[in-house]
Amino acid sequence: MRLPTGTVSFLLTDIEGSTKLWEANPGAMVTLVARHDQILADAVSHHGGVRPVEQGEGDSVVAVFGVARDALAAALEAQLALAAEPWPKDMTVRVRMALHTGDVQVGERGKISGPAIIRCARLRATAYGGQTVLTQSMRDLVVDRLPDDVGLLDLGLHRLKDLGRPEGVWQVCHPGLPRDFPPIKSLDSSPNNLPVQLSSFIGREHELAELGELSQRSRLVTVTGSGGCGKTRLALQVAADSAHLHADGTRWIDFSHVIDGELVPHAVAATLGLRQEPEHPILQTLEQQLSNHKVLLILDNCEHVLERVAEMTERLLKAAPGLQVIATSREPLGVPGEIAYRVPALDREAAMGLFLERATEVRPGFAPKGEEIDAIVEICRQLDRLPL
Repeated sequence: MRLPTGTVSFLLTDIEGSTKLWEANPGAMVTLVARHDQILADAVSHHGGVRPVEQGEGDSVVAVFGVARDALAAALEAQLALAAEPWPKDMTVRVRMALHTGDVQVGERGKISGPAIIRCARLRATAYGGQTVLTQSMRDLVVDRLPDDVGLLDLGLHRLKDLGRPEGVWQVCHPGLPRDFPPIKSLDSSPNNLPVQLSSFIGREHELAELGELSQRSRLVTVTGSGGCGKTRLALQVAADSAHLHADGTRWIDFSHVIDGELVPHAVAATLGLRQEPEHPILQTLEQQLSNHKVLLILDNCEHVLERVAEMTERLLKAAPGLQVIATSREPLGVPGEIAYRVPALDREAAMGLFLERATEVRPGFAPKGEEIDAIVEICRQLDRLPL
């Protein structure tokens, strides 16, 4: 079956807590995941969906539908079948599902890319096993033709971890499925000042995974590279993805407008809402205030005040064991224990995808063909596949 094109509906799923289940009993999980895959494959096929080639891995599933209500029906059928399955004790497979509607971009080998599927993946990450959530755009398409006994619960407006505009989120409710879940794990569930991004984050899956893993190994990671390579956007995305790990918040400090290095700690204090204590240097105040807090700081655009940022960062890391720092700079800070991560150019497919998305923002419906595609490839090559 061929993938539907144009505006489609996405169904993304994965098993909650699968890592622990694999560790507990890998032999049993082989059988359980096979049964899980069959249930989902049957539901998707039954309702006319298509599973893209080269999409989804491990226990995650991606399906695409030409009609929104078919995607909802497939999700509901799969959840009911999963709930009725006689799983072994302590090995229950609970699957979280997300539904979203948007434009599809099909690349080489049938792989889907673009902001719509990314947003759906971010929504899926907010849910719990057994829960099915959908975006406002999906809800608007299905609300007038819901299956019998199905309702939609308004979960409110949430910022997802793609750092885009807030999204209205709804939960699918059915008498045969659990209804009560904790608040979804959106970006709003942890204190932060991460800025809204007006454009989507494209590509960089490998870099995100690498940088995320490095940030778990070291309390200081500096993202380096030439101007325009995407250091800030990458650092912000890693911070958004890990915001839930920092109980006392995630704070972004942009030094691009800080000309005097002596004002570096003052910029941090202002962002944290701290005031300088009388007769105490501002850096000492920061050390005292952060000493018992679990906080992630993103220190952005450090190159022109590098020496002062390095001095402050080293002192704060020593004073605050729960502090973690991700910095962006054209060169490393040079602080003991620092891991420097140099941002590579985008790969060819991601560079093309980024170009096309930006082009369609200016000219909706832009669909290059033939020589136009060759020209875009050459433009990306001449610009060294740099996002800026």
